[in-house]
Amino acid sequence: MISISRTGSMRSPVVVVGRFALKFARNARGRASNLYEAKLYRSANETRRNLLCPVLWVSRNGFVQIMRAAKPLDDMMSLDEYMNFAEVWDKMPGEDSCPFEPKASDWGWFEGRMVALDYSTPAWEADEPTSSSVP
Repeated sequence: MISISRTGSMRSPVVVVGRFALKFARNARGRASNLYEAKLYRSANETRRNLLCPVLWVSRNGFVQIMRAAKPLDDMMSLDEYMNFAEVWDKMPGEDSCPFEPKASDWGWFEGRMVALDYSTPAWEADEPTSSSVP
């Protein structure tokens, strides 16, 4: 089975071939996102890793990343569900922000558990203008 999604603003297309998902970076933020997810997955403890869709490989420049394929959610999770995942993540002082968002497209089912498919928010969040940096 092959499916292609072109909806991402930073990574598109995402090509799912059987058990594998290939995320292609569209721009510098997409490359940073791919590299961030790969590093985060490798460095996460077991509790956190169980919340993340497994990254199998990323190219050195971040242009392409290979993850395990998961079945995407149909509906956005509830606030309570999201807060439960954030609590399990247990962000520590000094760490980047929680790496995932509650959007249905960012989550899926893998091996009987819900996992984040997109967990790169901190990779590009620092680039976002803040109210104090807007002229």
